[in-house]
Amino acid sequence: MPENVAEKNGIYFIARERNDLEQAFSLVYREYASRGYVPKGYKSSMRLSLYNALPSTTTFINKQKEEVVATVTLIPDSEMGIPMDKIYKDEVDTLRKKGRRVAEVSQLSIDNKLFPKGWYSMFNFMKLIFIFALFKLVFDYARNVEKLDELCIAVNPKHQYLYKFLFFEELGSLKHYGSVNKAPALAFHLTINNALEERISAKRKAVYKIFYGKDTDPRIFKEKFKMEPGDLEYFFLQKSDLLKKANERELECIKKCYPPGFVEEILGRYE
Repeated sequence: MPENVAEKNGIYFIARERNDLEQAFSLVYREYASRGYVPKGYKSSMRLSLYNALPSTTTFINKQKEEVVATVTLIPDSEMGIPMDKIYKDEVDTLRKKGRRVAEVSQLSIDNKLFPKGWYSMFNFMKLIFIFALFKLVFDYARNVEKLDELCIAVNPKHQYLYKFLFFEELGSLKHYGSVNKAPALAFHLTINNALEERISAKRKAVYKIFYGKDTDPRIFKEKFKMEPGDLEYFFLQKSDLLKKANERELECIKKCYPPGFVEEILGRYE
């Protein structure tokens, strides 16, 4: 790992090993469960979705002493769409119809032991810096690697001010998200273009310095973990029942990402 990626608050980088993902998914589960976001009957100690099985999905982490203490996932649009489509498809479609390349920012979780007083606080400077550093990775990856036009996110209304501070704009009105135990949600999007850079430069000098002052070292985005067939079986059949519950369209999308016949073979072992 490049020496210059070490940060005061840990090391930020892209998930490179199965263990990175396992720790990240476990952290998301613990933090979601502590906030009542995990539906009853959920049969896993990890929180993940079928979108994590797609090669285009990328998970970012912060590690301290080999422990993942923060994570966020970027899910580019695909034949499966993005998770927000479940309740905000019409709204996301307005972006797609404009030819915009869309992705969803999802599974954001920070170990509550780091900042035990509240989830987000506009007055907690150290917490904001920590969150911004994680978002910086996502932003640079979306902008420079995936060449995306729009970042979308569905958030609990009580967290909306953080995203408005970062110039996310409202995309959809208040709804309730079944996958997070019917918690309330608001949809936001961030248009990545020159106008965004100009707005941040004019109104948020400190934020501009963080997000535009220096691009992330591209080596941080190297060696991304590539999920092999064995990993698919481990995460989506052994550690969860997501493949068993997948509908026909979702299964077809997943099958295209793996060797012919493999998905059918492993599903047969768990009937």
